[in-house]
Amino acid sequence: MKFSKDVQLNQSLPDTVPPFTKPVPMRPKNDIKLDESERLADLKMVARRLGVSPRFVQTLVRRKAIPVIRLGRRCIRFDLSSVLTAVKTFESGAVES
Repeated sequence: MKFSKDVQLNQSLPDTVPPFTKPVPMRPKNDIKLDESERLADLKMVARRLGVSPRFVQTLVRRKAIPVIRLGRRCIRFDLSSVLTAVKTFESGAVES
C-alpha cells in the first residue's frame, strides 16, 4: 500500500510562502535580530576591534585589564562597550618636550 499526497502546483502563491520542495527553516517568526551593540563578542571579534592578536587579548584578560564574561571553563565573551571603556583608561596624553 502506497501513501501519496496529490499536490497541485499553484503558481500564484505569494513569495512569503516557501516552495513545498524545500525544507522550512525552524526559526520563530518573531526572531529578534540583535545589532552589534547588544551582542556579546568572542575573543576574535575583540582582537579584531582592538587591532591586536587574540593572544594579547588573553593576556589582558589574565591581567584583569579588561572585563570578561565567563560562560564556562573555556567559553568567554566580552561586552564590547565595556572593553572599549576599559581600554580607554590606558590612554595617555602626549608628552610635550
